[in-house]
This record gives sequence, structure tokens and C-alpha cells, in this order.
Amino acid sequence: MIASQTSLWAAVLTILSSLTPQAAAAAAAAPNCHCYLTNGSSPKYFANQKFFDFRNIANPRVPPPINNRDGSTNAPVTNAYFNSTNFTNTWSIQNWIDSGTIYNTYSKNDVYIESNTDANPASRTYLTLRTYRHPAGNFQSSAEIQSISPNYKYLSMRMYSRTRGAAGGVTAMFTYRDSANEANVQEADIEMLTSDATNQVHYTNQPSTVDGVMRPNATHQVTIPGAWTSWRTHRYDWTPGTSTWYVDGKLVNTNQFQAPVDPATILFNAWSDGSGWSGSMASGQSAQLQIQWIEIIYNNTAEPSRYSHCANVCSFDRGTLPGVPLVISSGP
Repeated sequence: MIASQTSLWAAVLTILSSLTPQAAAAAAAAPNCHCYLTNGSSPKYFANQKFFDFRNIANPRVPPPINNRDGSTNAPVTNAYFNSTNFTNTWSIQNWIDSGTIYNTYSKNDVYIESNTDANPASRTYLTLRTYRHPAGNFQSSAEIQSISPNYKYLSMRMYSRTRGAAGGVTAMFTYRDSANEANVQEADIEMLTSDATNQVHYTNQPSTVDGVMRPNATHQVTIPGAWTSWRTHRYDWTPGTSTWYVDGKLVNTNQFQAPVDPATILFNAWSDGSGWSGSMASGQSAQLQIQWIEIIYNNTAEPSRYSHCANVCSFDRGTLPGVPLVISSGP
């Protein structure tokens, strides 16, 4: 990039830093980016990017649990934001039933925008996914958002999040491709178990078990720097033949065993079903996945020379603000 371009973009970043998070995200479209280069142990080029900013959403509120199975399953959305095209063009809030060890229903009532009451808040609001053990009705309600497109193939996805709450919950970020044959399911996930120590994270290329037989190479329990109860950037990179995970930019796990191959959906959730994996949550207790922002850089992993439209290469990893790309090389 020539010096004048560098100076111009530096000035733009200075202006962006004075804006609200929502305004800064909107201004992120200013650079003329044709593709995106990630950093890390295996840098790759991607064609597209999406950024979801939950740091300044209007009318935050924590909805009270609905202590009725049908009412919880069929609840409406909790905030107008979830009916906006910014959300619905990419995401769907799930409301399905898992009648396993404990009756567990995924509810729109457990997906909400919450005020940030931290001592020194880095945002005004954040997205919360909640799982709650209802004292009435003997059931669990959980939360899940899923991409409406099943066509993400290779990506780098990140969430700035923390997990809090009672033992017996699981929070996760993952890709998923279903199959009628258990052995052919393709899933790569990050899972935090609230019954674990707060520096323990499970990273898995599923399935980890087929017909009751463990596949030990599929999953790793890793000690991360810090704790998942604090705000951290959790990142998953899916590149050909490899799954790679980072916390706050630091490589924590790589796994080539049964890495995903085919296009998949993207999901985030908080759940509990009373199983041996999640554990059973005490009555009236809850756990939450709280997310300030989500970023997805996705599809195509070819060098720019392989597709001529990639004249300007951008990076989110070298930028100074979440969701704001920096042009790192320019074509003619």
C-alpha cells in the first residue's frame, strides 16, 4: 500500500474509534476489500466476511423464565433486533425439543439482549444465550442460534464472549453437518462445561463416539490461558484437512483427525440435558453464554492470484477495532 493510502486509513481508524460500536461496524465497509487474509499458524485467504455487533442494542432486558414446557417452546423473540434483517438474513433462533435424560426445549425466550453491568463495561449490551432448570414442570430450557445457510465451507469464526453460571451447563460455538449415519456426522466445536475448572475447554472434531466406541483422537481437553468466565476471543479456523483453535490470538489446539470436509451450518448454544456430559443442573439455576460480537470470515482458501477479483487484500487481525478491516495490500 502506498504511504498516502496508509495515512488515509489511519485517519479513518481514528475517526472510527470515536464512534459507537454500531457506527464503527457500519463504517467497516469503507475499505474496498476483495478478500481477507487471516493470521495464525496457517494463514488463509477467504472471500467473504460478516460481523455481528451486540454491544449497543436498544431495549435490553432479561426475560423471566417461562415455567411451562409449551409456553417456553413457543415463546416469541425477546427483542426487536431478532426480527431485523441484519439478524434474520443470517441466523435463526431454534425452538426444538430434546426429550433425553431431562426434557429440554430450545426456546426463543432464552435468547436475549442484556445490559452490561460490569464495573468498567466495554459495551452497553451483549447477546445472552441461557440454559435454565425450571423448578416447575421438571424441565430444562436452552438457547441456540443457527445459520440459515448450510453452505459455509472453510472459515475463521470468532466470538468475544464469556461463560457464567451454575454447574451442569454447556456453552458452545461450532460447525455442523448432519447425517443419518452417526459415523458421517461432521462437527467441529468449542465447548465450555460449567462443571469443569474455568480454564478447561473441550475442542473436538466430531463424532467422538460411534456405536458406543470412543474415538480418542477426535477430542482434546485443553488448559487455556486465563478463564472462560472472563471476556475472551475464542476462535476456530477450518481449513482443508485441519481444525485450529485460538484463545485471545494464542494457538491452543490443532487437530487433523476427521476435520470437516463438506459445507456446514454455524451454531452457538447454551444447553443442559441431564446427561453424563453436561451434568444435571440444580432446580432454579442457570448458565449463560454472553457474547459481545461474532465475526465470520468464510469460503475460498485460494491465493489471490487464483481468482483475479482479489486486488485488495484485507486483514481483521491487523486492525485495531473488531469488525473493521485493514487493507494490507492493494492491486492496480
